Amino acid sequence: MKNLRDHRQEPAFFDRRRISALAARLLCCLTMGLNFALLNAQEIRITIHLENVSLGEILHEIKIQSGKNILYNNNKVDGYRNESVHIADATLEDALKECLKGKHLRYRIVENVIIIEPDEDTEGNRKSKKGLSQTIRGTVMDADTKIPLTGANIILLPSDPVIGTVTDAEGNFRLENVPVGRVDIEISFVGYESYSIKEIIVGSGKEVVLNITLKESLHELTEIQIRANSNKDRPINPMATLSAKQLSMEEANRYAGGIDDPARLVTSFAGVSSASVRSNGIVIRGNAPKGLLWRMEGIQIPNPSHFADFISLGGGAVTALSSQTMANSDFYTGAFPAEFGNAFSGVFDIQMRTGNAEKREHTFQAGLIGIDFASEGPFIKGKRASYLFNYRYSTLGLLAPILPKEMGILSYQDLSFKLNFPTRKLGTFSVWGIGAFDKQIHRAEKDSMQWTGSEDRKDYQAKFAMGAIGLSHKIILGEKTYVHSTIAPTGNIFQWIQERYDDDYVLVPKTNFNDSKWKYTFTSFISHKFNAVHANKTGLIIDRLHYDVLDKEAVEYGEEMITFISGKGSGNLIHGFSQSKLRFGKSFTVNAGIHAQWFTLNDHYTVEPRIGISWNLNARHTVSFAYGLHSQLENISLYLAIQENSSGDIMPNKNLDFAKAHHFVMGYAVKCSDYMTLKVEPFYQKLFNIPVVPGSYISGINLDDIWSFNDSLVNEGTGKNAGIDITLERYLNKGFYYMATASLFRSSYKGGDGIERSTRFNRNYVFNVLGGKEWTIGKSRQNLLSANVRFTYMGGDRIHPIDMNATLQQQEMVEELSRAYSIQLPDAPILSFSLNYRINKKNHSGLWSFQFINALAHKEFQEYEFIPETNIIKRKEDLIMVPNISYKIEF
Repeated sequence: MKNLRDHRQEPAFFDRRRISALAARLLCCLTMGLNFALLNAQEIRITIHLENVSLGEILHEIKIQSGKNILYNNNKVDGYRNESVHIADATLEDALKECLKGKHLRYRIVENVIIIEPDEDTEGNRKSKKGLSQTIRGTVMDADTKIPLTGANIILLPSDPVIGTVTDAEGNFRLENVPVGRVDIEISFVGYESYSIKEIIVGSGKEVVLNITLKESLHELTEIQIRANSNKDRPINPMATLSAKQLSMEEANRYAGGIDDPARLVTSFAGVSSASVRSNGIVIRGNAPKGLLWRMEGIQIPNPSHFADFISLGGGAVTALSSQTMANSDFYTGAFPAEFGNAFSGVFDIQMRTGNAEKREHTFQAGLIGIDFASEGPFIKGKRASYLFNYRYSTLGLLAPILPKEMGILSYQDLSFKLNFPTRKLGTFSVWGIGAFDKQIHRAEKDSMQWTGSEDRKDYQAKFAMGAIGLSHKIILGEKTYVHSTIAPTGNIFQWIQERYDDDYVLVPKTNFNDSKWKYTFTSFISHKFNAVHANKTGLIIDRLHYDVLDKEAVEYGEEMITFISGKGSGNLIHGFSQSKLRFGKSFTVNAGIHAQWFTLNDHYTVEPRIGISWNLNARHTVSFAYGLHSQLENISLYLAIQENSSGDIMPNKNLDFAKAHHFVMGYAVKCSDYMTLKVEPFYQKLFNIPVVPGSYISGINLDDIWSFNDSLVNEGTGKNAGIDITLERYLNKGFYYMATASLFRSSYKGGDGIERSTRFNRNYVFNVLGGKEWTIGKSRQNLLSANVRFTYMGGDRIHPIDMNATLQQQEMVEELSRAYSIQLPDAPILSFSLNYRINKKNHSGLWSFQFINALAHKEFQEYEFIPETNIIKRKEDLIMVPNISYKIEF
């Protein structure tokens, strides 16, 4: 039988050889077609026929046909109007050349972005390719969600050749070979409002690392347009409406009168003044320095000043904050957002930098007031974890000859640090901290023949310590949400012992204070952006408070010491808040929220609404309004005051409630030019629930010495602060800047006797004028010489008048308390200046600096002293002039 399979005939189209040939032909045709399509896709063709239109409209048409973003400065493009163009089937490059012909503009294509820039060699714009350069890098994020933005455009303007880049998948960018000196950076992203950072100082010693946030636009952008106006006046917090200003660390190192102390620098802002030259206490709109909330990395911390609360309650000599570790931070002078609680007058919201994760860098500085050393870098090169720390030590020994003798020997040291640990899936962990330790020692003169006053007899020593350490965690959930949590212990210690030689040459005690307070804080908030119109931030703060206080003092030397304050225990302060930002159209924004607090020590609570409204009338004019109810606990020492009676010791103030205030602020802001703004803010604050002594002038508003205070207090006092703040500021441009501020106000209160009086801080007016000029010098014009000056003129503090007859009769100082705070001290003119010279070398940069505070030698009133031997009342004044010469090297 024959095998049928051997004789079966297959159809022709199943022939294997034919199939192979057909497949080869199809593959060849497909390849040729694909190559042809790719070639056509790479060669963009442009056809435009437009008459009497602006250059911006022409560029918009090119953007549509090419599919590329276009980046340009409106100020350079808007001048070209009534343009006509006829282009048919031209390449993208030919079309751009035709459109820009004869316009002193040129183009450059960087990846998917067309950059239009001036084609003129403006003085200072063209940098030598052989000169010193540095790297600028950083991250671009959404302002509300803190989620990195991929594809954002960053460009250095002006630069020749153009230096620009785009952010990667993690929002990071890098600009290489940036010439040293001052530069501007423009950041833009489709669907977001553009952002500009002006006059960044680039040195050869350290990289510049920036963290940039962009605000989503309510209107989709047709192309990327950059206007050369500064965003310097915009606070970091997107939910701040009024009375908020960003303090940049570049300013902290430039402004005169600061000696690198951020607390002194903010006193140049409108509505803010210093308590005195010797103190960095911050007086805001007539409120006492103790009304300020200090916050670091989202945690309330004790007053971070050396010799804190000793010179003035809420102030100190100089802050323990270093500009080496601080990032740009926000400062608020009233009606602040709902996330801030337990604050009465203002908020200093401090952020810390993250160390350079790519390169190890160091800074060393030595000067008349001390030395400090900072270092940062990656733990392991090539990994993302980084460290940053700064240590300072000072004895002030070199300044002792020009400081008041009663200040004795002063020394202080501080340490601040931040460790950052990003992970791929678990978010970012960071460990941060700040610590300070201070001593003041004054030894009595043992030779009685050398005694010229009471200070010569006194022997005292004071020790201060404060610290905070936190563990923070941030994780991004999805595309619109992130959660930030922190746990942190914080605390401070104050010890003060004072004795004096009596007439028998025996040391007798006067003061013995031991004050320790600490707390454990947990805070967590969730931030969610529902859309471009609505973003919300909701959080919880739990403070576990602990205290151990024993303060004793003799009314007069040689008398028995009395216990004024005593207590040991704990309590809780629990906060909750929620705030939203709502944007109605392009020009109308509402920030609204609520903050609640509960103090478990005496079971008092408060609920505080906040709202801010901003209306952009046009590109240059903005009107705003803000309201907030704000409250603050008193220092825990007041709650622990001890009184003796027949039935034993009592604590009369343990049930004190929160002090409260309604803040109302109006605002008008106008951009006079791209580098100048004018702001006017009328304000009114109604204070109530203020602790006062019944039947007395004494009010918690004016208290400055709480360690020897044990009077009974009730929450029946009131007060009011009303005035207007005016700021005219020209931002640094072409090496020149200035700012002029004026604050006119009246601050009054009613004590337990119901009589209205001026508060202790009712200066009535504060005027500031500051400015500076920079010059690029040196053979390659890569060094920077700058001169800065600041002049402050303010009304004097208020004091009690002296009852002359009673003083002579009793042979001791007697004040006329029925007229409390009715005498105003003379006006205070304070002149400060600084000279800086930055030298850029190949691998490092050095900075010589000379700073001088109180160059006019203004003397500050300290107290009146009665001298029984001569029946003379002596006016004691301090002359504090602070010169500082320093050298800093960055490498």
